[in-house]
Amino acid sequence: MIAHYKVVQRRQDVGMRISSLYRQQQLSIGILDSGSIDELKGALDWYSANMNCTLHVITLEDTFEDEGLGDSYPDITFICFKSLVPLGEMINAFAAECYASYFLVVRSDMQILGFDGSALLHIMADKTHPAMLTPVMLNSDMEVLPTLRAPFLKGKELDPLSFMPDITPGTLSANLYPVMGLGLYDRALFQRLRGYDEEVGSEFFQLMDFGNRTHLYGFPIFTCSDFAIRFLNKHSIIEDRSACEGMNRVYTKALSVHRIAGKNVIEKYKPYVDKQLLKSEVKTKQIILQKTDYFTLIKEWKNGTDGDAKQ
Repeated sequence: MIAHYKVVQRRQDVGMRISSLYRQQQLSIGILDSGSIDELKGALDWYSANMNCTLHVITLEDTFEDEGLGDSYPDITFICFKSLVPLGEMINAFAAECYASYFLVVRSDMQILGFDGSALLHIMADKTHPAMLTPVMLNSDMEVLPTLRAPFLKGKELDPLSFMPDITPGTLSANLYPVMGLGLYDRALFQRLRGYDEEVGSEFFQLMDFGNRTHLYGFPIFTCSDFAIRFLNKHSIIEDRSACEGMNRVYTKALSVHRIAGKNVIEKYKPYVDKQLLKSEVKTKQIILQKTDYFTLIKEWKNGTDGDAKQ
């Protein structure tokens, strides 16, 4: 990844800088600047007061400079982009800069309703080794949103189904990918999976591609009922699933490997194929690492408990 951002490091004394060289922090929080400046400042004040871990803000250079955020919040690190970039690029940058075992991605236009850090990190350390935990999401009216995704093919098209999450306390529900990129990530695993594909041109396809690869390589993603967020002003979440640049990359990685009798074989998925990617990556690396195939995921997936799929 070519860095198109600058990092303004938080204030640290010399002793903290030296000690940080010898121990990796457990958790870092990245706040996506996604609303008004008042919402951003309100979020920074709340996280500074309530979360005892390093904070990063992913924002624009103009916002950082115009609002004097570095002076107002000297104990927060700012990742400043020159212009708006896709969501995946912002999260990749945060993952590269945070130097923590786990990282949490949130937005400035939402509030956390439930987050038991020690319990969630215990789940992340379980033998099932989830790649990440995603939150139950509520709209501004406190209504639960259908943010569980399940793998599905509609004809030849990748078109995940949507379900309501189970909100029974202590419940983990399988989720194909993190809606809006929000959730608690295992940083080392995220980087081993090569993060989000910046050659894919839309948020939906970036997120789905990451989720596809995660599950195909044998690592689950769960929505945790004890982890909840609420949007301050949103009533619903709308995904733009229209065709985009790099879409063939997503199809090629998801559907070119078939698992037959315990062995992976290559079969081009027409009409969507990226021939260069198939040759350079899928046939040389992915075929070795993949533990299942997309068609098996569809067959074996445990859908939403309410049985009500939403397109």
